[in-house]
Amino acid sequence: MIIETYSDKYYNDVIQIMDNFYVEAIQAFDDSFDKNVLAETITKLKDSGTGNAFLLIIDDKCEGMLAGIEAPSMLNDKRVFQEIVWYVNKPFRKYGIRLLKKAQEMLKADGFDTMIMAVLESSKPVEIKRLYERMGFMLFETHYIKAL
Repeated sequence: MIIETYSDKYYNDVIQIMDNFYVEAIQAFDDSFDKNVLAETITKLKDSGTGNAFLLIIDDKCEGMLAGIEAPSMLNDKRVFQEIVWYVNKPFRKYGIRLLKKAQEMLKADGFDTMIMAVLESSKPVEIKRLYERMGFMLFETHYIKAL
């Protein structure tokens, strides 16, 4: 098992991971998954040069991903990483925390000061919130979504 930043070598695996994530956690909120938009997003993440997509590689196959964006801080010059997806395929979930911890290490080494992680209410929210709190995260904000 290794954790590395995104490379095109794992493009098809990442598309499959996002498809799995969509079916498991997002489809109930949004029924319009567009793989072309996903492909564009992956390219933008890669081209941003900030190394903000971390892959869990097992037996030369990507089985998990934690990706995000650098969100601007309106208060100071701190660098903020805002997670947009953290998903590990079911048979490999035991490696999910390792992926998160390694991503934190890599982000800190790259000069990030803050990491914001989301909790989907459709995806074991009580357990995930407890996990985040045990890892030192604080409850910061609650979001609501509505299709317009």
